[in-house]
Amino acid sequence: MMDRSLRWGVLALAALLGGCMAPGGTASTDAIDHGASRIVVSAHPLATAAGLDILRAGGSAIDAAIAVQAMLGLVEPQASGFLGGTVVLIYNPQTGEVDSFDGMATAPQSVTRSVSVGRSGTLLDPRDMAFSARAVGVPGVLPALWAAHQAQGKRPWAQLFTAAETLATNGAPMPKQLHDILVEPGADMALGALRLPYLAADGQVIAEGALFRNSAYAAVLNRLARLGPDGLWADGGMAELLDALGRGPRVSRITQADLLKAAPRIDHALCAPWQAMKICTAQAPSMGGIVMLQILGMVPPGNAADPSFVHPFVEASRLAEADRRRHLADPAFVDVPVEELLEPDYLKERAALISPTTTITRPRAGELVEARAVIDDPHAPQSATSTIAVIDGSGRALAMTTTINLHFGARIGALGMVFNNALLNFAPPPPTALPEKGGHYANEMEPGKRPVSPIAPVIVLDAGGKPLLVGGGAGGPMIPDTMAMALTSVLVGGQTPQKALAAGHIDASNPDHIALEAGTEAVLLQPALEAVGHRVELEPINTGNALLLRGADGWSGRSDPRRDGGPAQGLK
Repeated sequence: MMDRSLRWGVLALAALLGGCMAPGGTASTDAIDHGASRIVVSAHPLATAAGLDILRAGGSAIDAAIAVQAMLGLVEPQASGFLGGTVVLIYNPQTGEVDSFDGMATAPQSVTRSVSVGRSGTLLDPRDMAFSARAVGVPGVLPALWAAHQAQGKRPWAQLFTAAETLATNGAPMPKQLHDILVEPGADMALGALRLPYLAADGQVIAEGALFRNSAYAAVLNRLARLGPDGLWADGGMAELLDALGRGPRVSRITQADLLKAAPRIDHALCAPWQAMKICTAQAPSMGGIVMLQILGMVPPGNAADPSFVHPFVEASRLAEADRRRHLADPAFVDVPVEELLEPDYLKERAALISPTTTITRPRAGELVEARAVIDDPHAPQSATSTIAVIDGSGRALAMTTTINLHFGARIGALGMVFNNALLNFAPPPPTALPEKGGHYANEMEPGKRPVSPIAPVIVLDAGGKPLLVGGGAGGPMIPDTMAMALTSVLVGGQTPQKALAAGHIDASNPDHIALEAGTEAVLLQPALEAVGHRVELEPINTGNALLLRGADGWSGRSDPRRDGGPAQGLK
């Protein structure tokens, strides 16, 4: 077999000559997208190919996922990277358990009650906070990947960064989605210096498919390969990170000690029964999976084109969102009633509130915890995320959601990467006129706390306890609805991942209206939904979901057609 660094160098040269990859974006012509025993799917074919390369060499699911994340940091920097957060779920065939490695970004040790509250307690303009160092959470991706690799890795850590480093050095083809974001009106002002690696000599954004390089990122990848996660700090890395966090009028409160002490939370995944299967997803404070499970538990499966199913589906979503706003937060700081929220009798009570002919005027949270001095969080957590799913040769299944929050995160760069702005996902400043319950948000910012996030990596086990579907969503608050509908369509409706992911989206995460994806068949639902009282808007809904499904002949899969990913890539 050709040395991996040489092979990826050849691919970079092929890209320069106009033929970047083999058909389908694979690194080798032996890749298949169905009937596979080992398989990878992600938001970009180069990242998927990097993961498959590791599986081909005998690597485990986490080995492949690390290679995929390294490549996504190059070709999808607007959505994820090593300065963000992640949750990694891994099914272990030896134990039958699904393990969780939670590396979501956290608040530093010095914080106020909200990103928009100053040291003296004065309220700050939230518009000034979103794209500032003050919104950056302590990154957790590398600690989580390192811990998962220590537990379940097979290939040497140093070998997992070769593909990404090679293309960062020699050139990677400009992806369509990244190009489209960079040329949007106002992007030059909004992104500033972040655009520099993607500009040609004439100052224009490099054309789609033409090569761009990121030498700073290549240097980081080289250090990570040689030194492990500590490579991020080496050779002046720590100083550059802290300098970036200290720039601007709203500086970060993250210290060197915060960065060095970052550690994942390792636990079992949150699992719940559904339709003779078991759905495993992220634990709180990730709320996407919990909301998704509530929706699935309130509404019998149906057809996404049938208004008699879609109306109760969106009503269930609205009820679940009401519960989320009241109850969900970091369980290390708040008593989060996850078991009660998913208890079948509770979900039956909630479902009984749904009328087939009218809408619920104002969905309210269920009263589950006695004497909770909390008020409903009006904030909808955001997330421009990416999803990775892997099946390896030992039967491990991995679902990973990785994020820097909004597109290009805090819009602050360092070491060829982009910082997250995850602290925006905490509740806004408490109201000045506090209600009788005390005016406390469960999701209020505190030192070392993780904010609520909409991510929902998923591993579905069949009745025998074996992985049947693996994947997750990307698209911020739309993730729970779109993933609940995808699971229904694939696992009950019999659709392929490709068909389910291409279907028009229905989203009820906004309390003011129901969104139907513009330009898709979903808009046909508008008259029926409005007839029962819903306010409906037709909107673009740019998700990045990805699914792998086990069939009679093996695994197949697909990433969201709204992004660059394409088909899964696997091996017989």
